[in-house]
Amino acid sequence: MSDSSDPGNLSYDTAAFLEIYGDDEELKSEIIAVFTSETPGKLERMERAEQDGNWEEVARAAHSLANTAGTMRSDIMLSTCRELEAAARSGGEAKARELCGLVHTGFTDMLEKVRSL
Repeated sequence: MSDSSDPGNLSYDTAAFLEIYGDDEELKSEIIAVFTSETPGKLERMERAEQDGNWEEVARAAHSLANTAGTMRSDIMLSTCRELEAAARSGGEAKARELCGLVHTGFTDMLEKVRSL
């Protein structure tokens, strides 16, 4: 498993995304539009669930964000979201809280970089 404990490791590299989608401007634009419009709400949902101690909802949000990370070709965020989902489902509250912060940091970085494409 990748080391998601260091927020510096979560920096989004757009190269893999552009390698897959870069030649299809219409598809690339559509994926970016969906990502930038839906991701903030997913993060908010995760954060609210964390604050409420609703770990099942955190797990669902993490699962959704993992799918998003896969579409965006971010292996580190995909792995981090899966790790969060597992921690939330298994009752690892301290680990889940730590990972929620990392997921937020990683997706915030992704949003900033994708908006500049």
